[in-house]
Order: sequence, then structure tokens, then C-alpha cells
Amino acid sequence: MVPGAGESIAPGERRYNWVWYRNVEAAKLPALLTDREGGVRASSVPPGMLPDSGREAVYAAADRFLPPQFRSLVQATAEPFIQAIVDLKVPKMAFGRVALLGDAAFQPRPHTAASTSKAAGNALALADALRGNADVLQALKKWEPEQLEYGEYLYRSGVELGRRSQSAYPGSTPT
Repeated sequence: MVPGAGESIAPGERRYNWVWYRNVEAAKLPALLTDREGGVRASSVPPGMLPDSGREAVYAAADRFLPPQFRSLVQATAEPFIQAIVDLKVPKMAFGRVALLGDAAFQPRPHTAASTSKAAGNALALADALRGNADVLQALKKWEPEQLEYGEYLYRSGVELGRRSQSAYPGSTPT
């Protein structure tokens, strides 16, 4: 559940935030990410900007693939939106005295439910590495390997979770 109108969190006034992951071929993304004004978005079409044909396609897919309870939830959504899910990983997180943390270094798929905790973990580990060490370059060198290992683990886990969750989906092409 998420806050409702006026940011209310009172029972009965909150809203549901639903997510439906669907695999599509990369070649089909530009058409899906085209908004109601004809602009092709880089990664998402926000609420209210999905063309009528896009909204109708979401409803038709819900009719085809979802059980009645979820189908009604999708069709009750007047302004669905589309967000592409991308994988991001870097081979290096420390560059001189600069460090990449959180999603700037690794953007695991939402399936891992780990982005926020990973960013906090990166920051806490960096604070630990810097504590009592006046040599920032040495601290970053000590900090980086474990952060890269964990980021790579989340990256692989997200890809595998996505693959498994979509493998039985009719007409899917897991990526």
C-alpha cells in the first residue's frame, strides 16, 4: 500500500501500488515507450501519458494472462504507466578519490528488493573504510572489492529471479 490522496496513510484512504513484470523484445521497446504526444521516452511513460492504444493493450493483456482478481485491479487503473527495467553494473566503483555508490554502480532488478539496502550498505562500508584512515585512496582500494562482489551477486540474482519468474509466462522470452 502507498499513501492516498493528500498523502493520507489512514486505513481506507491508502492506495495499492501494483507491478506487473512482462518481458518484451528490445526491438518492441520504442513502440511501448512512445507517449500520447508521439515522443519516444528513454525508459518510462508516466501516468497520464500512455496513449489510449497502450492503455488498451495493457487491459487486453490482463484479460488474456491474469486471473480475475488481478485483471480487475489492472482494469480499475485509469492511468497505468510503463517503466522499462534495465540492468546496470560497473567494473569499477572507485576512481581516484571518487566512489560510486548505490544505483550509480549497480542497479539490480526490482526482483531482488535490494537497491535501497545496497546503497546504505555501500555508504556504511565506505564510512567504515574511511574511519581512522587518512589515506582516502587506500581506504577506497580496501572498500571496493567487497562492494563489487556484492553488486555482481545482486546483478546475477536479479537476472536469474527475472528469468525464473517469467519462464512459465505464456509467450514469454525470458531475458
